Amino acid sequence: MTPSSATTQATGSHRPTALVAAPDWHFLVRWTGAWLGAGVVFGAGAAFGAGVDFGPVLRLSVPFAVAVGYSAYISARLVFPLLARLPGALRLLLDALIVLAGTIFGSILVFLIDPFFVLAQPRAALLMVVFNAVLAAGVAIALGTYDRMRRQIEASYRVLRERDALERELSVAREVQRELLPREAPPVAGLELAGVCRPAIAVGGDYYDYLRDGDGRLGVVIADVSGKGVSASLLMAHLQASMRSRFPTAATPGLLVADMNEALCGSSSASRYATLFLATFDRETRRLSYTNAGHLPAILVHEENTARCEEGGFPIGMFEGAAYETGARTLAPGDLLALFTDGVTEAPAPDGEEFGATRLAELLRAHRGRPLDKIIEVVLDALVQWSGPVDPHDDVTLVLARAR
Repeated sequence: MTPSSATTQATGSHRPTALVAAPDWHFLVRWTGAWLGAGVVFGAGAAFGAGVDFGPVLRLSVPFAVAVGYSAYISARLVFPLLARLPGALRLLLDALIVLAGTIFGSILVFLIDPFFVLAQPRAALLMVVFNAVLAAGVAIALGTYDRMRRQIEASYRVLRERDALERELSVAREVQRELLPREAPPVAGLELAGVCRPAIAVGGDYYDYLRDGDGRLGVVIADVSGKGVSASLLMAHLQASMRSRFPTAATPGLLVADMNEALCGSSSASRYATLFLATFDRETRRLSYTNAGHLPAILVHEENTARCEEGGFPIGMFEGAAYETGARTLAPGDLLALFTDGVTEAPAPDGEEFGATRLAELLRAHRGRPLDKIIEVVLDALVQWSGPVDPHDDVTLVLARAR
């Protein structure tokens, strides 16, 4: 995006993350082992059970199936989830012991149905217990894996629903923010204007605006409200409406911001506040008046030196009755005023070092005579080169005003 004095864009992106369950290798190992064991049992049974009367075996098959089902169900649904945080080897051992214990106790109850068969055919009874244990292990593993996958799918759907709701909220907030930011800089005799706002996420907390009154006085305001998303956009809308309605009748920036502070303190909680910098320009006297409500000091680049605009007070919305000083400067032709948020000066390099106000001032001084949209482009490019692959940590908002 190339910034210009005529347009301002606030854009954001939302990239959904694919929710795909990783292969359950623990399940595969247990499942393979269980059915290899079943193969061994079947092979042993062919030799060990020769000559056994399988009539009672068939008669007991239904109770055995019930025992297998209950043992597998209880293990998969109640016991396995409790062991999920244990190391894999320990969990596997405990899973096997629990299924085996459930199977043995279930088999004992089944054998009570026909105790004479157990006494007459002890080898067949033992074979049935072993096969029952292997079958229960396989069924329990399958049930446990199914139950775990079901929970993962339900959790994935919950996340997707939350993301859809968040996307709808951000869509509304983007529309609010887009309408709040000025579409173009107003023509002002003796002054050039340009601004840009780049949110770090879909919707940011930065805001700026141009103000006019009937006497030709111009106001430039930049703010950084607490929070993100819809709540931040609503606070921005409140600030814009209050600022525009109060600006024509305000005597000084300090009195206007004090009035804004009282209005915000009376209409919101202490957690809803904003840092703000307001400057006014009188084209007749070329006088710049300003107040800084807890915001980063604006940088004023003269031909020979650079100054910081620091007079002001606390952020608005925090303390009722707070007073705000009004500072003043006289602008000479070519003087450049830069208003910005912390997304500019606190942009981190890969090693953590911040871009800093000094580096920004040097950049502004080096390009002071260029068109304002080109200066903004230079600053944004410098931030990208400075941060490298690091994603923007905060919104980037920059407003420039230059005296003619």
